[in-house]
Amino acid sequence: MKKTLILATLAVLTVTQLVAASYWVVMKDGTRYEARAKWTIVNGKARMTLTNGSVLALDPSAIDVAKSEEVTRLGGGELLGVEQRPVPTSKASEIGSAIRLRKLTPSQPAAAAPPVATETVAIAPGTGLGQNVISKFERGFEDIGIFEHKVISTGPHSLRADLTADNEEKVFNTLTATAFLMMHNAGVAGVQIDSVDLFMKTTTFGAAGRFHVTREDAQALDSKTITPANYFVLKVLL
Repeated sequence: MKKTLILATLAVLTVTQLVAASYWVVMKDGTRYEARAKWTIVNGKARMTLTNGSVLALDPSAIDVAKSEEVTRLGGGELLGVEQRPVPTSKASEIGSAIRLRKLTPSQPAAAAPPVATETVAIAPGTGLGQNVISKFERGFEDIGIFEHKVISTGPHSLRADLTADNEEKVFNTLTATAFLMMHNAGVAGVQIDSVDLFMKTTTFGAAGRFHVTREDAQALDSKTITPANYFVLKVLL
């Protein structure tokens, strides 16, 4: 039995060495992220780019450094005979009595998320919103706990943001933050943001809500003329 285990372990090592190199970030709670390279510390956050192009910023103290090195060395696998901890799954919670984050049914196979890089809109030089505006939106989303995001300019006064939000609180906070950033033009002088397209999903790739937020919508949300929950019901594009 011991000899069989050793041979199986060597086989796993041999196969995983043939796989294209990625850096696997393993959290202390067992969650894993496949990144293009090891994280770097930026403003106190462990910042990395996932293989699908999304940028992620995490608390460095939550990362299991030793486990990350081991899993990366094995190409995403683990030595046989070592008990694996179950990876926690995120369940989308209810949004009121009439609103639910849509989840895939058992009969509906889960489709792989499309690479974010293929969704980039080509903008002629000088016609899109600048990197300073995009950075303000990224930091604004991170301030409310949205660390998996991709923000791009789609025109001189418009943006698109692809985000991961697993519960109604994060969805509502995203709407509120987006409205604030739009109405205050992300704090950048000489810029006006007229619309933001939000595409929100859960970590299991279920739909958490899609919105086309206009400046009029942003004004209503920012002035609290409408609540995020009511806005969700009226404007969500599932």
